[in-house]
Amino acid sequence: MSVPAGGNQTSEDAVQPNTTLKLNEFLDAQPVRGFHWRVLLLCLSVLIMDGFDIVSIGFIAPALIDDWGITKAEMGPVLSAGLFGMALGAFAGGPLADRFGRRNVIVGSVFFFGVMSLLSAWSPNLTVLTALRFLTGLGLGASQPNAATLISEFAPKHRRALFVSFVYCGFTIGAAGGGFLSAQLIATYNWHSILIVGGVVPMVMAVVLHVFLPESARFMALRPARRAELMALVNKIRPGAANAATAFVIDTIPAAKGSVRLILSQPFLLVTLALWVGLFMNNLTVYLLNSWLPVLVKDVGFSFETAARIGAMMQIGGTIGNIVLGWEMDRWNPHRVMALTLLGAVAAALVIGNTAPDETMLMLVILVLGYFCTSANTGWAALAASYYPTEMRATGTAWMTAVGRFGAILGASVGAVMMAAGWGFSQVFSFLALPLSIAAAAAMAKAFLMRRNRRLTETT
Repeated sequence: MSVPAGGNQTSEDAVQPNTTLKLNEFLDAQPVRGFHWRVLLLCLSVLIMDGFDIVSIGFIAPALIDDWGITKAEMGPVLSAGLFGMALGAFAGGPLADRFGRRNVIVGSVFFFGVMSLLSAWSPNLTVLTALRFLTGLGLGASQPNAATLISEFAPKHRRALFVSFVYCGFTIGAAGGGFLSAQLIATYNWHSILIVGGVVPMVMAVVLHVFLPESARFMALRPARRAELMALVNKIRPGAANAATAFVIDTIPAAKGSVRLILSQPFLLVTLALWVGLFMNNLTVYLLNSWLPVLVKDVGFSFETAARIGAMMQIGGTIGNIVLGWEMDRWNPHRVMALTLLGAVAAALVIGNTAPDETMLMLVILVLGYFCTSANTGWAALAASYYPTEMRATGTAWMTAVGRFGAILGASVGAVMMAAGWGFSQVFSFLALPLSIAAAAAMAKAFLMRRNRRLTETT
């Protein structure tokens, strides 16, 4: 259904053809310009900060255990608290963004998690650190899916999956940087320095985002009061595309129900569940490794610096994989690409689990695992962003991310249980083949359900 930006459903015949701009078609058909690169780099910066802050606690865990004299089991709640906060932040961030705008939520959440991370650096004990990591997670959870939603709404259709995947490279860039930086800063200063960096940088970047990050054109088209802003933005994307007489029309669906209820109603329900299962299992794997990989590597005899570098290799592999996966998803069947990528991760995990740890070999195979596993983790955002309509896209993407965060929490918690039970390096990696296989099945299930929904629509 096409709805004018004035918000009332009317016939398009009331508007002269030369004064009507169909916003979806306009944005989808644009070539990639400087404007797109600016939005892309700003959203990328959000994910870089997210990746650094999320994974930093895993990299400082060995130093924290030694400094405070705590056990690995006692460290578990600290690792899980941030992930639990991220889940709640994503649940709240999506509906807030659908109501108040993607830009406002991104800027506010980045500043908030920066403040909380900075305060974490001066935590006097484990209880305070756990509470502050939870609050940091709230901001992280709200910022990440909304950055993905914002870039998906500006990206031309033929580059959408690539743009979303490229933005998610920021997560792995930030996480890899956290690994290398941790190895240097902790050796030179202490673990507090990592949290200070993770706090100051987002606070500064929040100001930059406030000045330079635009609001979604598709979002503003559904808000009559923001028509002047929308016209200025459209002319920034393509000079002369709109004037005072232009009627902005956007394809939408009847929205008598809230966006949360929409994603859980037909025909979206089963596809929504497939997305949730896939990301849940993928996140379980990624965050088990993000939280415990440095500890696992250190336990088999490597130094802290080597453990941090090996952990960073997974993020470097993910960065490369994100770019390649986005290109592949735009070029070929995205569901088949996702399933094959996840099966590649299964193979890599089994190789690691059945090979004696050697530094050179481990760095190489962990790189390969990151290439498949971490890049697939970001592919789910591209699948969700391309599936949901505008008025429910932020909620659909954010709620999928939030459910996925519970997989992350479970991953960090399962890792703690495995450590306490005495599971070794080989057992942990062999176990990871199971959730990765389920995620691959979920990708194919989504493809089947979408084909079935199309057939049902065509016959009714």
